[in-house]
Amino acid sequence: MNNKLNILLLSIFATLVIYSLVTFFAFSTNYRIINVILILLAINIVFNSTMVLIFNKKKSRLLKEAGLNNIDLKQIAGLEKVKTIIFSKQGIISEDEYELINVEHRSTVNRKSIIETALQLSKLWESPYTEVLNESLEKEPEEKKFSITKKLKEGILVTDGNENNLMLGVYSFVQEFVKKDDGYTLYLIKNKIPIGKFTFKEKLNKKSIKLAQALNSYGNLVYLDSEFNNSNSMLPFDRAYVSMNNEEQKNIISKLSVKAKTALITTNNNLTGIADYDFLISESNYKQTSENHINPKDLLLIGNIFSISKKVQTQLGYALYIVLLFNIALLIIAKLIILF
Repeated sequence: MNNKLNILLLSIFATLVIYSLVTFFAFSTNYRIINVILILLAINIVFNSTMVLIFNKKKSRLLKEAGLNNIDLKQIAGLEKVKTIIFSKQGIISEDEYELINVEHRSTVNRKSIIETALQLSKLWESPYTEVLNESLEKEPEEKKFSITKKLKEGILVTDGNENNLMLGVYSFVQEFVKKDDGYTLYLIKNKIPIGKFTFKEKLNKKSIKLAQALNSYGNLVYLDSEFNNSNSMLPFDRAYVSMNNEEQKNIISKLSVKAKTALITTNNNLTGIADYDFLISESNYKQTSENHINPKDLLLIGNIFSISKKVQTQLGYALYIVLLFNIALLIIAKLIILF
């Protein structure tokens, strides 16, 4: 229901009540208008309470029919007002698995040498791509000694025994040496000259993709990425925050929560303690003292919870809207009868 219209109608009803009381005390000794107002107010209180009870029972029934027997109404109270739905990448969008789909290199160096160098820098950098680089080799490369000059979340800069400068990183780390960013790509730079380019494909959680698509109509979808930017068109997100540690993600969640009610979908327990969110949605067994932890057996059922909450709240809103119109009409009719 249109909240602005509902507020307008409530304002009209309140204005009529106040006007009736003022005109009664100022100009009349007739108690009939007071009786009409008191009767209407009593009807409103009883009807509204009854409607809330009826629709809560309907919500419980619909949840059970959808296989959500473990969801308490207190856990989802106010869920229909959520405007921002935040997906944490770790354990939700990403399955933390990658595939090396392409290796490009200069003609003066061979493919194996490029991968071996990238692997050893990746280990020093503690990159999520280390495992897939290692799998692309038949055997472990001979270890070389490198001295770390700079290490950031976007890449690493080292020097080898021959005083060569080597860089491995994403576009933001090496952009002065390459022409463009190609998504999930690592660049290997030697003495300011690009010598290797590694393109990866990330394995995404298909269940979470379906969930994001299902929730797209219920609010603004936000993507929290603890690693590298993913421009995959399958993800229907309105906003993405990328390459952030847990503390930075908590700060973003807190800022978003100030602007609107938020629901955080995550399996990252490091985000569940300090970050300000209105609802926590997780398949984990994380326990907290508040009642806003929604813990379905299957994450895809979250779409049903949102749908049921929105549907029942809309129906309740229309019921109260009709009663409000009825009250305004009765009050106007009562005043006309009494006056004439």
